[in-house]
Amino acid sequence: MSTAVTPATPSRSQAKLVFFVFFFAVTVFVVYMKNRQILDPNSQIAQHFAPAKWYLAAHGVFGALALVLGAFQFSNRLRARYLKVHRTLGYVYVTSVFLAGPFAVPIAMRIGTPSLVAASVVQSFGWIACTAIALYCVRSGNITQHRRWMMRGYPFAMVFTVARVIIPIPAVLRAGETGIEIVVWSTIAMAAFLPSIFLDWRAMFPRTDAKAANAGGNA
Repeated sequence: MSTAVTPATPSRSQAKLVFFVFFFAVTVFVVYMKNRQILDPNSQIAQHFAPAKWYLAAHGVFGALALVLGAFQFSNRLRARYLKVHRTLGYVYVTSVFLAGPFAVPIAMRIGTPSLVAASVVQSFGWIACTAIALYCVRSGNITQHRRWMMRGYPFAMVFTVARVIIPIPAVLRAGETGIEIVVWSTIAMAAFLPSIFLDWRAMFPRTDAKAANAGGNA
């Protein structure tokens, strides 16, 4: 959605590609492992989601769309070569976020505990709020802040995968519903503040850049 192009070094672009390939491979794995029997009405997973199956369908479609398109929004190459495509995908991403987020709440209300309902509200609000700010920034021509708020918003979507990777850990499973709640709240908390640390790392530790510059000058 942004209108300015920021050059990216080959190493950063490659690292970004490797990260997203790995992330989506893990996402496909955890989704398959948990939901492979969901089309069987007699299966445990199908019966678990039965009270919210129509909300789940809408949330799943728009959530998956947002998760995939959000990754493409971070592609400097796509933004540089196909700006119109980048903008179009960006608006589809925003629409998907605004639809997927709210649908998560009634799902939690029908199949989750009060704590998980609250967690769903917080996660959806964080995702929607960051995305709305990013949209406002790009519409206002503030491309730098647009990119920063997109990076703050996307981790709320990543909670879907990260939580499902952690929950099957035996120690978490033994804790039952309490363990699931701890994982969900912890991953949401990480999604809320880790992006700011990543974005402001150089500003917080400027000496790191200075040492790198000095080392390059002495080489």
